[in-house]
Amino acid sequence: MSAPRAYAFKPAAMRAPVSYELDAAQLSETDGWDLALTDVTAAAFATQVMKGTRFMRLDLWAGETRRSLSYSGAASGWTADPDARAFLELARDTLDTLARVRPDLEVTLGARGGPRLAMFAIGIAAILLGAGVFTGALASGVSTDRLIAAAMPMGLLTLIGAFTALANSPWRKPPLGRPQAVARVIDGLIAKLAPAPSGD
Repeated sequence: MSAPRAYAFKPAAMRAPVSYELDAAQLSETDGWDLALTDVTAAAFATQVMKGTRFMRLDLWAGETRRSLSYSGAASGWTADPDARAFLELARDTLDTLARVRPDLEVTLGARGGPRLAMFAIGIAAILLGAGVFTGALASGVSTDRLIAAAMPMGLLTLIGAFTALANSPWRKPPLGRPQAVARVIDGLIAKLAPAPSGD
């Protein structure tokens, strides 16, 4: 039996590194939880950029229990971040393992469950904020120049909010894929990363 593969990365810039081990059928967070991948009943992989930050996460459910792997970093520099590479490699390898032990599993591409509802709420809040600030400025009688200057950022905020709400709307079925297919999507993200330092 091969030795477990080890991974470590910082989920966010201000967080301490977290270590994981992946073996033939189990994912473990060091000094944390263990998850038998044969018990996984649902999974979701999501990646998006919001307010200059790249967010990525892999959620795994075993019944009602959810275990999450996540990464966030600057949208302008994440491709050179070794933590992003370690996260993506762990997510890909976990999905490849699921393809072997749970080949019939359907993986959601995008947020699922609570995280999906949270993203929907954020989108609605952005729409209301963008439209509300612009309407308030219009009603207050500010000069045309100031109104025009405010229109672009408020319109952009409203547009981003609409896109986020639509992409995560509870009544819209998210795309699904088998674990191996989603792992290949992650390979495409890994291909965008800066080359790993020699000796890794």
